[in-house]
Parts: sequence; structure tokens; C-alpha cells
Amino acid sequence: MKIVKRTLQGLFFFGLLIGFIILTGTIKRDNTYYGQYFFDALLILVTAISLFEMISAVKEAGYRPMQAPLFVALVLAYPAVKFLGYQGILILIAFEVFLLFLFYIFDPSRKFNDFLISIFIFIYPLLPMIVGMQLISQFGMIPILTAIGAAMMADVFAFYFGSLIKGPKIFPKISPNKTYSGSLIGLIGGGLGALVVYALFELTNIPLNRIVVFGDLFNPWLFYPLIGVVIGFLGELGDLAASRIKRCTGIKDFGKIMGSHGGITDRLDSIFFAVVFMAIFMSFLGK
Repeated sequence: MKIVKRTLQGLFFFGLLIGFIILTGTIKRDNTYYGQYFFDALLILVTAISLFEMISAVKEAGYRPMQAPLFVALVLAYPAVKFLGYQGILILIAFEVFLLFLFYIFDPSRKFNDFLISIFIFIYPLLPMIVGMQLISQFGMIPILTAIGAAMMADVFAFYFGSLIKGPKIFPKISPNKTYSGSLIGLIGGGLGALVVYALFELTNIPLNRIVVFGDLFNPWLFYPLIGVVIGFLGELGDLAASRIKRCTGIKDFGKIMGSHGGITDRLDSIFFAVVFMAIFMSFLGK
């Protein structure tokens, strides 16, 4: 019954995501995709919730993160990316570290660990989401959808097939439910997830903000499965990283906003590393 409930909730959130994705290509004028702003707004909202969840998690472990500088970075992220691109991200990183230093220096009640945990929260989850904003701004939706689709499908395959097949655990002290069988099949899921992105958003005429289309650059039947497997592997590392954080902070889930799926961060954990990888990969292709 728990798996059925989780599946139905997952399908609902997936359908909602698809709706926002399609919006990116439906409102267009003079080569400007105005529908993209709806997806961007969703991305900012999701980032804000994830930031709040991570702050709450580390508070459970006794830390006092410096919240004001972190939310300043959130507010500045989108304009920095839109107007300055990757240069804007570098400026934002430098500004954020400087701001956190100022808050630490002039607040004697702050411990050094509070400063370090604030830096950590900026790196995870804020920075991967900011990189995702830049990825969309420069290359359109296909690259980030490939990262999201492959990571999500790997997570789904690992969960369902791992629950069905069971077998030896990989890291029981970090993630007690993760098995070798689920992880291996999750890699296949990553390849299939990338192919689903190709089938939905390259082979069909579904409206979408397309700037870079991988099918124009590579053999899609070879490229998508290969990059999907790599992303699936990185997604599983991201899931383990989030599990490690939860064990250290003594929480089961980052939140409850997504029902049995936990918090927003519980669903983004496998996507963080995938998005950063895709941004690095795209930097070698150029525009």
C-alpha cells in the first residue's frame, strides 16, 4: 500500500513538472520564450524550499547557519545568471563567501562551525540549482531535462527493483535500503530515462524551449543511453550524499511537503550532481 501511495504521488508531481516543461515552448514571440519564465519561477521556488529544508536539517544537529546571507544569494542568483552568465555565478560565489565572512566576524556569538556549515549549505543545495539556472539560460531545456530525466529514472528503477529483488546492501550505515541489485538496475534506468527525454522532446513536436538539441550533434541512440548511465551513477552518489547528511543530522527526511516522498531535497538529491556534470559537459561543447 505504501508503494502504491508513493507511486500515485510521484505520478502527480511528474505530471505537474511536465506541464511546466511544456509551458517553456508555448508562449513565444520574436524568438523569446516567455513561457520559460514560469518554469524559472518554479525552479526558484523549489530552490528556496530546498534551502529552507537544509537550514532546518542542520539546525537539528545543533548548528546555527547564517540564514540572511544564504537567502541574499538566492535572491541574487537569477539576475546574476540572466545578465552575467557563468561570470555572474563566479561573482556571486565570491560575494557570498565575503558576506558570510562579514557575518561571522561581526557576530561574536557565531562559532567557526556555523560559518563552515553556511558555506556548505551554499554549496549544497544552492550552487547546483544556480548552475541549473545557467544551464537553461545558455542551452535551453534539453540538457537539464536529460540530467533530470536520467537521474529520476535511475532513482525510480533503483527503488522499485531494489525493493523487489532485495539482496546485499551497499552501504547499510548510510542508506539502509540501497542494494547492489537496485543500484545496478538503476544505471539501466538512467539510460532509459535519457532516451525518454529524447523520445518526448526531440522526436515529437511537444512545445519546448530548444536551443541545443543533442540529436543534431550526436547519434542519439548511442549518446543518450551512455550519458544516461553516467548521470544515473552520479545520481546514486547524490542520493548517498543526502543520506549521509540525514544520518549526521538525525532526520529521516528533509521535509514532508511531497508526502511519502519526503521533502523537496529528498527528490532533488539525485539531481544535484547530475546537473553539475551536465553543466561541465556542456561547457566543452560551447553554444
